[in-house]
Formats: sequence, C-alpha cells, structure tokens
Amino acid sequence: MKRLFFGLLFGLLSTFSFAQTLPDFDAIKLETKEDFNTTADDAALQASNFLFSTPLEKNNIDRLKSLQYIIKWMSGTPDYSFTLDEQATKFAKKNDDLLGLYMAAMTKYVLENKEDAKDQNKIKLNAVKMIIAYAKDEKNRVKPNSELKKAIEADEKGQLSEYLKIQ
Repeated sequence: MKRLFFGLLFGLLSTFSFAQTLPDFDAIKLETKEDFNTTADDAALQASNFLFSTPLEKNNIDRLKSLQYIIKWMSGTPDYSFTLDEQATKFAKKNDDLLGLYMAAMTKYVLENKEDAKDQNKIKLNAVKMIIAYAKDEKNRVKPNSELKKAIEADEKGQLSEYLKIQ
C-alpha cells in the first residue's frame, strides 16, 4: 500500500514539476525600441513554444495571454518583419485559433532561424509546416477545414511550396 501511495505521489509531483511556466507578460514592457531586447525575444519564443505544446482550448487563459504577447511583440519588434499573405493564411479563414498559431509559428521560426529571418518565403513555408504538424496531432483537437486539408495534402505530396505559391 505504501508503495502505491508513494508511486502515485511521485507521479503527481513529476507531472507538476514539468509543467511549463510562462513569463509574466504584463511585466515586460514593449513600448520603445530598447524594450525589444533578448528578454522580450525569449518571452516571445516561450509563448510560441507554449502554444505549440498545448491543445486548442477556447478558455485557456495562458494560451490567450501568450497569443496577445506574440501579437504585441510582432507589431513592435524592429528586428523582424512579418507578412500575413492571403495564400498562407487562407486555411485560417473563420478560425482565429489557426491564425494565432500561424503568427506564433512565424515568431518561432525567425527566433530559432535568425539567418533566415529576412526571407519571407522561408518564414511562410516553415510556419505552415508547423501548423500542419500541429494539426495532424490528434491531441491538439484541430478540426481541419477544406483549405487546411489541401495544405496537408500538398505537404504530403511534397508540393507545399507550389500550394503556397512560393517561387
């Protein structure tokens, strides 16, 4: 009986100890050029990673705060620029969750691949690939619409660049 109790206790504690803690986004000012520093960039990457590590949930306050921070960071960062083109986001029509994930994917890609951060085609292609991988994982509870299904099919055929109209 003692073994069972300690086994359950250890399991619960290890689950809690691996839970992802997010930065206090409200404490990070993003008002001046100087505010967009390593701390701000690290928080944006943490927010992106969090969004891709948790399933879609409408009422998850941490997902909402993470996405709000990413949008604010993307809007003000002087080091990176982002393009939301119609071809890359048509799978997100009428789905704010997917559009938010697309922004998180672009953020994640530029922060992890600084050498490609000015190549909008690479950003677009890799961001969509992240969305596809996320959507294909059933635990994330993504209900693919017809456009997302087309993107997934194009990716599986090795034709995602053509689907996205990337030269």
